[in-house]
Amino acid sequence: MKVLVIGTGVIGTTYGYVLAQAGHDVAHYVRRIPAEVHADGIEIRLLDGRRSEPHEVQDVYPARIVEGFTPDDGYELILVSLKHYEVASILPQLAAGAGAANILFFNNWWADFSSIDAVLAGRYLWGFPVAGGGWVDGALDAALLDSIHIGTVPNGATAGLASTIGLFESAGLRVEVEADILHWLWVHFATEAGLIASAIAAGSIEGLLDDVGTLEAAILASREALEVCRARGVDVDAVPDAQTFLAPAEAVAIGIHDFYATNLPARRILERHTGVEELKRIYADVVQTGRELGVPMPRLSALGPAVEAWTGAAGGSPRVAVKTGG
Repeated sequence: MKVLVIGTGVIGTTYGYVLAQAGHDVAHYVRRIPAEVHADGIEIRLLDGRRSEPHEVQDVYPARIVEGFTPDDGYELILVSLKHYEVASILPQLAAGAGAANILFFNNWWADFSSIDAVLAGRYLWGFPVAGGGWVDGALDAALLDSIHIGTVPNGATAGLASTIGLFESAGLRVEVEADILHWLWVHFATEAGLIASAIAAGSIEGLLDDVGTLEAAILASREALEVCRARGVDVDAVPDAQTFLAPAEAVAIGIHDFYATNLPARRILERHTGVEELKRIYADVVQTGRELGVPMPRLSALGPAVEAWTGAAGGSPRVAVKTGG
């Protein structure tokens, strides 16, 4: 398949690399850096969790860089992985240049889809990666698990779902299809807000993941974030990823502790993330919505001063994205 990845960020580079390794024709469109920056390729250090035994990969990805795209380029899929507050900036260009390509947004989202529908109705899907990392001395230091999430949207490109699933399966990735991807995204975003803030307050990701008591408090904060989703119309009790947080808090905390103590790729995803602004925005967006809807959030709100003061300068990344069973 001919694939265009928007950008050379952590997620775009990771999945561009594995799709190219699987034999697909992958290009990266760069908007903010000169193409010659990647003339010698992108150094990658990847903890690959697609096999039963994760293994380290060190490679140079000869990413093909393009500085524009038009319908004549013939892309079959355009993968967009941006920060949720940056998506609007690419919409006009996608509308003009995507042609017949299906568009897969592959990132967090906290709004509804109306702003996307206004520009790209009938042309897009939404998914979510299970990978992450950061940049160390110009090299990508990342980890990849063996699954991703994809779902159709009411006004999206339903016809493109099967081919998109096949694309990722060809790269050894299991695709979990979410019946209501928007509500899944909101639940993920909300629980991430509670865990992010708790990690910041604990001083580091290790301070959260290695202490069951701190994890238990984080679960309780995340439950308040889930109540924001409930107030927005989500049937929280019906979303499997939310059910984890609704079980007895101590048992959940022990489960999360044990999961991240043994799943090395999942832990690396958390430890390597360096996006301070993004993490702070996730927390702030959930809290703002909760206040607008009148949702009590005493535990979550109490973490605000620590989040506001955090600069990411010490203690490691606080990024947390709980995954069980994949």
